[in-house]
Amino acid sequence: MTKYLHARFFAILVGVLFLGTTLQAEEEDWLENYYKNPTPERFVEQMKDWAADGTLDNEMAKPAVIAFISQVLRQNRKEIEPWYAALSGLSPSQMQVLHTAMLFSRTSEADRIMRKAFGKKYDEQKVDTKKILEMPLDKQNTIDMLWGFFYATGSEQAVGRVILGFSFLDAPDDPGGVDIPQGYLPLYKSLPIVAFNSLLANAERHPRVVEILEKLHEEGDLSAREKEGVYDVLSEIDPKGYPPVDRENDKA
Repeated sequence: MTKYLHARFFAILVGVLFLGTTLQAEEEDWLENYYKNPTPERFVEQMKDWAADGTLDNEMAKPAVIAFISQVLRQNRKEIEPWYAALSGLSPSQMQVLHTAMLFSRTSEADRIMRKAFGKKYDEQKVDTKKILEMPLDKQNTIDMLWGFFYATGSEQAVGRVILGFSFLDAPDDPGGVDIPQGYLPLYKSLPIVAFNSLLANAERHPRVVEILEKLHEEGDLSAREKEGVYDVLSEIDPKGYPPVDRENDKA
């Protein structure tokens, strides 16, 4: 665990999770636990509340909120058109959040609305936009989007993508052929720490995350680094079942 730093301390510094600071308690509970008991009938009301309290304008909240909305839309395709009409009063910047979520929803229903509004530019944007579960981890906001995806779906794949962050533990500080400023570390060098802390923070609140971690640790096709990282998260959650390992001294 030592190579990830102290989990609870660094989680605050990394700021991976926006929940708890940018959302009111009831709204946080609805978004973060949506996958347990989907209530799409609250969607329009919730979007209006987020518009009123500033959540849709909060840059830190946007990535996870966009990903979350995209999957709620995907799960409720027939509602996309009436929901869109009901939310037409949002400000332009708030509508941009909805439009981006519609893009990521990968639905024909959203496509029709977006093509009518933006024409060929939308199709060009769609070609250039990867699916959430295919986005590069070393791009800013990807981890947040994966958790937003998870909150809407409970997806094992989303958690698996976060776990992939452990594979960057051995990545070079200075990749060949790239001009890296002195003293600067590429974003991907922080991925193991971000993965560890975001998995731990969510595992502490979501039995579903623990269930996925245990399954993937036992049965998943994980690399050695990924398996170590998952074990270390589980060790923080259940030190009796997963006794802590001092990996630094193990390899000394």
